[in-house]
Amino acid sequence: MITSLLIRWVVLAAAVELAAWILPGVTLTGGVFAHLLVALLIGLVNALVPLVTARLPQPGSVLLLGLLTLAVNAVLVWVVAAVTPWLAVSGLLAASGAVVLISVFAALLALVVDRLMASRGNRSGQGTRATT
Repeated sequence: MITSLLIRWVVLAAAVELAAWILPGVTLTGGVFAHLLVALLIGLVNALVPLVTARLPQPGSVLLLGLLTLAVNAVLVWVVAAVTPWLAVSGLLAASGAVVLISVFAALLALVVDRLMASRGNRSGQGTRATT
């Protein structure tokens, strides 16, 4: 459980680093620990999104709900950028782009890590099967 949480944390840090590398309006400075701290703050703030969106009026379509969630995520990433000196976001549009890229990269990296962990588990479990 703890290992999985730590792996997800590193995956999120890598996704934030990739988004900052691609987007010109997002800058990530500092070392590895600074990047991990930024990822931790984004992860903690991201846990607030369902609480915030539950308080807002629910839109009638899934598209509007997705756009509302994107806007709330962008504002929360902008808040993280205001709180920490290692993340700089030039505006709300850059924060929106960062949220989209972080989500895509985190999902893809998590998929790769899950596949690697599953294949590692299959290889290590081959010799432990009991015969009856």
